[in-house]
Amino acid sequence: MHTVKNVKYFICLIYCNLLLIAVNAQQYEQMSFPELENTITHTEQHLNSIGRANAITIIETIIDVSEKFNPQQEFYLKGRSYNFLGKIQFSIKDYKEALENHKIAELFINETEGYTALTIDISNNIALVYLNGYNKPGRALKRIKQVYENTEGLNEYSRHILELNLANIYIRIKKYNKAQRLLKKCKKYFSSNQRHTTKLVDTYTSFGEYYSYNRNYTHAIKHFELAASIAEENQFFRQAMTIYKKYENLLVKIGREDKAYLILKKYTKHHQTALDREKLEADQYKEKLVVSEEKKTIETQKAKQSKKISIFTVSLLILCLVLFCFFIYNHRKTKILSQSLAIKNKELKISKEKSDQLAAVKTKFISTVSHELRTPLYGVIGLSSILMERIKDEENHKFIKLMKFSADHLLNLINDVLQITKMESYEISLNTSAYNIKNLADDIKNSFTYQAEKSGNILQLNFDPNIPSMLIGDSVRLSQILINLISNANKFTKNGNIWLNIINPVVTDNIVNITFEIKDNGRGIPLDKQEIIFEKFSQANSKDHTTGTGLGLNIVKKLVDLHGGDIRIKSTPGKGATFYFTIPFEIDTSNAQDHEIDKSKNFVSLTNTEDYNILIVEDNKINQIVTQNILKSKGYTSEIAEDGLIATEMARKNKYDIILMDLNMPNMGGLAATKTIREFNNQVPIIALTASDTQNTLKKILNPNSGFNDYMRKPYKNDEFFRKIEFNINNTISKAS
Repeated sequence: MHTVKNVKYFICLIYCNLLLIAVNAQQYEQMSFPELENTITHTEQHLNSIGRANAITIIETIIDVSEKFNPQQEFYLKGRSYNFLGKIQFSIKDYKEALENHKIAELFINETEGYTALTIDISNNIALVYLNGYNKPGRALKRIKQVYENTEGLNEYSRHILELNLANIYIRIKKYNKAQRLLKKCKKYFSSNQRHTTKLVDTYTSFGEYYSYNRNYTHAIKHFELAASIAEENQFFRQAMTIYKKYENLLVKIGREDKAYLILKKYTKHHQTALDREKLEADQYKEKLVVSEEKKTIETQKAKQSKKISIFTVSLLILCLVLFCFFIYNHRKTKILSQSLAIKNKELKISKEKSDQLAAVKTKFISTVSHELRTPLYGVIGLSSILMERIKDEENHKFIKLMKFSADHLLNLINDVLQITKMESYEISLNTSAYNIKNLADDIKNSFTYQAEKSGNILQLNFDPNIPSMLIGDSVRLSQILINLISNANKFTKNGNIWLNIINPVVTDNIVNITFEIKDNGRGIPLDKQEIIFEKFSQANSKDHTTGTGLGLNIVKKLVDLHGGDIRIKSTPGKGATFYFTIPFEIDTSNAQDHEIDKSKNFVSLTNTEDYNILIVEDNKINQIVTQNILKSKGYTSEIAEDGLIATEMARKNKYDIILMDLNMPNMGGLAATKTIREFNNQVPIIALTASDTQNTLKKILNPNSGFNDYMRKPYKNDEFFRKIEFNINNTISKAS
């Protein structure tokens, strides 16, 4: 009996809810365009009291009824509605849904005209999702700068809002000078008008983060306290709560745990105050709804009493008929939409699965191509190097030299293609360490002296003496940028001059911005090609067969962007070209330079190399011959193991001074073999040899538990090969002594 009653109650409840939804939908369908626009505005302003669930229901209903207007009005209502849905999802940290809704809003607004403010707001919201949700400041910066630089007739308030967001992005990517200039402008504007108090609080908070990142903790504390004071004074409890959280993190970072505890108490207090205030607003809103409903009930009763029973009955029947028709219509529409959404979701799921499969195939393809191309190239380059040393007659030596040049050129092309692919897959990041930038510049200049002289060029280095000697950054990536640009200048300059200028240091706290210029007086770049010169496969002259693949400058641009810089070009055809960019570095204040000097003093080249026995673990017959002969040229003795299983047995029975371990082998690979050897021998140095340089492979090698002491990528240069062998043997000897 109770079960039957419960079922009846449940059916009644469902019917009432459906009736309420139908009434609300009918109410919004009767509204004009300005009324719906005002409804969206009211919902945005009173979100806390209305509640997210109710707000989403209202907005989704407006999206449905907007189709009755002309396309311009329909697209505007949908664009604004989806933008608001994105804001709601962003507030609950559902960044994926937020980004999707903002992009849908952008699609609708792009089909309209005259709604510049909404277009800016959507772009700004997408940038915030990229910055705070996905930690992609580069995409956020591109989005904000596009709006900031290309929008005409932008009012002062909107422009300063964009400048505030732009400053926060510059702080995140360490462009502190640009961030400081924008924050000063925002502070001046927002402090001049009491209506902008919340944005003034945000500006002071951003100043606090700016000084915190620059390690100026006194100014950071001052601005956090100033922001919190204004927020408390104006009862912005949510903002005060956020400020105190950042303030607390700063105090913990600098070791002020005592004060951090007091700030944490303030944070908790404001969190509770904000919750209480929002609850009070919600209760007040509910009370207003109750009063409004009571008034409507009284008015309805009076109206009913004044009407005749016949008119009331007819009206009621008509109303029921209309509601029934609307219910049927809405049910059919909902059913069709549900089926359509189900089909689209299925298609999206299939597309996502295909995309994931393609991404996996692409990664596997890169790894396979890297290994399969570099392995035979190692044999060609190695054998040609050996033959050049052994065959001295002029004619054959010339042919071998040409063969080695072609192999080296092919290797460079393969490396460029693979590096572009890795950049597009986000597999490249900066590895920071301390290094002497003056020594780096001297090494690059010296390495190009012979190449420049062959083209009749003179390479000159101008190094500003005010630049700090020791910096923290990625010396390998910086070298790659400079080498590519110098090589490019040398290619297109004959009997001229090339300048490498490292100048104009601007020091702010512990950060120095340095400008790099690579200048030549060669043939220059045509004006119509200067805008596309950094694109993939682009060339200044497509008929010039010496320009290569057109990937070099694209790689340079991506690496400069990775450093937080922006490369530019100035060129006049026939008078040369200048490539220039500015990137920030952290100044190294430790004694890393002294350690570097001590380390170099302790390193001694090996003598009596015939006393050292090396185990070569390699399955490729040609590579066995190449590696063994390269070692033999320096006097080393060596033995060969054709796979990891044989190598473990040989290492167990014999003593080796170093093991050169290939990774991909039959029976047992290099990773498994190294772990097995480490179970009974922790002393012998093991260097990994691999033709693959994917992120996954390098992570496995560099893992502290892998057992490897070092690694080299095939094909390698002989100087690097012997230097690593000597370093690891010397290191083992010093530990033993």
